[in-house]
Amino acid sequence: MDYKKIIKILIIVLVALGAAAGTVAAFFYGRYTELKENPMTAFETFSGEGTVVSEGKTFAQPTEFVTVDGKRYGKNPNVVTILMLGVDWDGSAERADDGKRSDMIILCTIDMVKNTIDFHSVPRDTRTTVHAVDKKTGKIQDETYLTKINHAYALGALHSDEAGAENEMLAVQELIDCGKQLDIPVAYYVSLELANLPDLANVLGGVEVELDQDIPGIGNKGETVLLQGDNVRHYLEKRKDVGGEMSRQRHQQAFIKAIAKAVKKLGAAQTAVRLLPRLEEIGVQTNMNLDQVAATAGVLDKIGSIDNISMETFEEKDDSWQDFPDPIVPNPPELNYYVMDDQELLDTMLSLYYVPPGGQ
Repeated sequence: MDYKKIIKILIIVLVALGAAAGTVAAFFYGRYTELKENPMTAFETFSGEGTVVSEGKTFAQPTEFVTVDGKRYGKNPNVVTILMLGVDWDGSAERADDGKRSDMIILCTIDMVKNTIDFHSVPRDTRTTVHAVDKKTGKIQDETYLTKINHAYALGALHSDEAGAENEMLAVQELIDCGKQLDIPVAYYVSLELANLPDLANVLGGVEVELDQDIPGIGNKGETVLLQGDNVRHYLEKRKDVGGEMSRQRHQQAFIKAIAKAVKKLGAAQTAVRLLPRLEEIGVQTNMNLDQVAATAGVLDKIGSIDNISMETFEEKDDSWQDFPDPIVPNPPELNYYVMDDQELLDTMLSLYYVPPGGQ
């Protein structure tokens, strides 16, 4: 067994779930310390153009601009996007033939200068353009479908999980570009197998969440409950019992925070002892390298409490859910889609990735 690889995966898990930088293993602490001063250098999106030093901080100024509604916005060069995916698959050959789907899609936006982290959930049923993928080669094709955004992962995963993640990143990137008005690269991802989240929670001794509503079989609104075993998937995946897709997204975000708090409370040593033998079962994948993980850990160190991480969902309106024929799934002939509000999407992306006129 390649223990360096295992330790790398462990660190990725802890960072991806919002663990404090105190969990960073000693073997890459040196790089973590170096990158803490200028974390953007770990990422491919950093060019160094316009870099300045102010009050002891190194940061880049906007060099790309867009005009929206007559206002000029500068693209924030100090921001990195990591797409967090929860993949739904029970391991059966039947589901493998249909392709895995990304039932949890969270846009993680990290400002390396302001030391902020924002999680914004994208509804898995969002109606948008996704690309076809060659099943034999995994190459993303020019051919597109207007369908649910989580079908992007499914089409790619018919070749490999990596192709699924790449196609999902492209679908999200093209969605948040808001009709090519913006330019927001989505180059990094971390994916987890949802079916294995109960195992992850169990290894940590369960995780505590405060219920925002009554959930049959789990508890009542306002109660703090310990999630473990079958209750984890019930809490995360049951839409009918919890009031729909948007409620489920809030539960996914609350669970991520709960995992992070459990890891922080348990400590690095105990977390490693409990997780190392089980990592292969949990099914974690990423395209981030150790420098990028170390740079992200530096931001987590600076923000302090897990509660300082912002978690948001898109608004659900009267006409948010509509039925349309689906080009990929012919039976049933129509599926229920989440139709994104174009103005809300544009305003959200501008606030996350661009500096407003006169802003910092």
